[in-house]
Amino acid sequence: MRMKKLMILAVAAIALVACSKEFDTNKSASNGTAIGFNTWAEQLTKARTPGTSTFTDGDDFAVYGYKDKSTPAPATVFDDVVVSTTDGSTWSYTTLRFWDSTYDSYTFFAISPAAIGTAANGEESSTNVNPQTGAFVTRAITFAGDDNDILVADKKTVLKTDTPVNFGNGSLAYGPVALVFNHVAALVDFKVKKASSLANATVTVSEFELSDIDNVGQLTVSDAYNSAAFGKTLSPVVSWSGTARTTYGPGDGVNDDCDISSPITVAEDTGFSTSNSTANTTPAGSTPFIKNLIVLPQTFRASNASNPQKLTLSYKISVDGSADTEFEDNVLYLADFDLIDNNAQAADFVGGWAPGKHYTFYITIDANKIDFTATITDWIAANGYHYLLN
Repeated sequence: MRMKKLMILAVAAIALVACSKEFDTNKSASNGTAIGFNTWAEQLTKARTPGTSTFTDGDDFAVYGYKDKSTPAPATVFDDVVVSTTDGSTWSYTTLRFWDSTYDSYTFFAISPAAIGTAANGEESSTNVNPQTGAFVTRAITFAGDDNDILVADKKTVLKTDTPVNFGNGSLAYGPVALVFNHVAALVDFKVKKASSLANATVTVSEFELSDIDNVGQLTVSDAYNSAAFGKTLSPVVSWSGTARTTYGPGDGVNDDCDISSPITVAEDTGFSTSNSTANTTPAGSTPFIKNLIVLPQTFRASNASNPQKLTLSYKISVDGSADTEFEDNVLYLADFDLIDNNAQAADFVGGWAPGKHYTFYITIDANKIDFTATITDWIAANGYHYLLN
C-alpha cells in the first residue's frame, strides 16, 4: 500500500484593492474638499467573505497617516480613524480632514478590519500603530478557521502634484487615494483522491483531522514597507508569532460544508502516476475535506520535533464481493508534503504557510491488493530400505 501526499502551492489572489478619496486636515489651506473615502471602481462580482478579495457591506479599515514638507516636522493627520462602507464602494468616516496645499506630500497606512488597530467591542486595543511609520504589533489573535481575514495596506505616498489627487491645485478635482490591501493570514484547502489502481474499489474516509496547528499569535508589521512578498515594492514587512495550538477538521473553513459525520467517498485521480516528475497542479479528480481554512502563518516543525503539525485520517477500501480493508489513524506530517505527486517525498517541501498565500494539499490513496498463487512441493525421494526375512 502506498500513500502519497502532494502539496500544491497556489499563490492566491493576494492584493485586495480599496480606494480612498482622501482630502486632509487644514481646511483653510485647501479648497475645502474633505478627505472622503470611496472604493475603487474595479469590484469583483462576489460579496466579500473571509478569504475573498472584495470589500462589501459592513467592512471597515483603520487609517493612519501624516502630511510632510521640508520644515517643520511631519504632522499626523489620521490616527486610528475608522473608515467603513455599507455597500462596498462608498466609504465614510467622522470628523473630516481636508487637503493642505501648503504641504508637499501625504503618506497613508491602513489595516482591516479596523478593530485590529483600534478599540474592539468597547475594549482598549493593545495595538499601537505608529501613524508616521505604519509599524505596529497586535494583541494576541486567535484563528477559528473561518474568520480573521486580516488585511494590511501598502504604504501609500501622495505628492502634491500627483494625479489624480493633485491637492496643490484647487482648480482640479480631488481624486481618490488608492489603498492596496494584502491578505496577511494564509488560506488552506485539503483534498483527498484515490489512484487509478483503485478505480474498481470504493474508498471512504471516516476520520480527517489537523492537529498541533498554531492558531494564536501576534502580528508584527515593521516600519520598512519594502517587502516584495506580495508582488509589489511598498508592501508591509509582516511576521507572526505562535503561542498556542489547536485542531481543525471538515466544516471549520469559510463556507465549508464538508461533513465527516458519515464516511465520505473519495474521487479518482485518473491522471495520477507514481512516476510523475513534475508538479501536478490540477489533478483529474479529488474530494475536498477542508475548504478555505484561514490559518495563522507558521513554519512547519519536522516529524521528529516537538508537536509537529500533522494530519490524521482513517479510511476504508471496499470491493464488491470482498471484505473491507480498514486503515486506521494514519498520521501524515505537514512538513513532509512536497510539490511532486509521485511515490517519493524527496524535495521541494512546503516548509510552512506564508502570509497572503493560498495552499492546496492533496493526499493520494494508493494500494495494491493482496494476491495469491499456489504450488505444491513435489514428493522427495528417500533412500531404499531393506529387510531380510528367513
